[in-house]
Amino acid sequence: MVGIETSQHVKLSYEPAGVGERILAFFLDAFFIGIYYLVVIWIWGYMNDIGPSSTGSFEDSVWVLYIVLVLPLILYHLVSEVVSNGYSLGKKIVGIRVVKIDGTRANLGGYLVRWMFRLVEISMTSGVLAFVAILLNGKGQRIGDILGKTCVIKERKKVNLDNTLYSKVADAYEPRFKQVAELTDNDIRIIREVLDSRSHYDYDNWFLMLQKTRKKIEDRLGVEDHGMSGDEFLQTVIKDYNAIHGKG
Repeated sequence: MVGIETSQHVKLSYEPAGVGERILAFFLDAFFIGIYYLVVIWIWGYMNDIGPSSTGSFEDSVWVLYIVLVLPLILYHLVSEVVSNGYSLGKKIVGIRVVKIDGTRANLGGYLVRWMFRLVEISMTSGVLAFVAILLNGKGQRIGDILGKTCVIKERKKVNLDNTLYSKVADAYEPRFKQVAELTDNDIRIIREVLDSRSHYDYDNWFLMLQKTRKKIEDRLGVEDHGMSGDEFLQTVIKDYNAIHGKG
């Protein structure tokens, strides 16, 4: 597990992507790039067949084909991860993605560092260096991840409506803690993850995490002596947040 401390100083755990999953994602990406190459080469051949009167002097523009074929290979992972929030097509299918080591969205600098080291770790060593680094690191990080302060984690499975960020609230419901308007969607997401993580920890560790979250939220809201247990209080905070923001 990768321990990630949130902005509320609550430590959540994410499972790092395994070597096998990362290799599978790599081959899936290679497959999609191969399909792209075949399509480009077919189009190039077709345009040459119809003659220079329609296509211009392709004999003098071989560099165009070179750029169209080589640039996607070089930039594919960088561009796809930046644009798709840590995903490539292969990663999306496998269910893994790149994040910062604190669990938030990786920034451009992190993506650039891991992309530059990818050329050495994977392209120049056929993946051997990356494979060894991931095995030795213990957190699913290759050298580019370590230096870029990123990691590749398994995506958590989607949950049903009752366990999503927002939950239904009756129209007549009156929020108890109106201060929850000061919270953010990310705060509510963290609270929800803590509540939903019961099955991932033994009770004592989960209870400590629950109480720590409760205390942080109480301090944020400036409330005390509400007479609720930790989970009741946090459930009420979620309900109040939904009611105030009209997301029920």
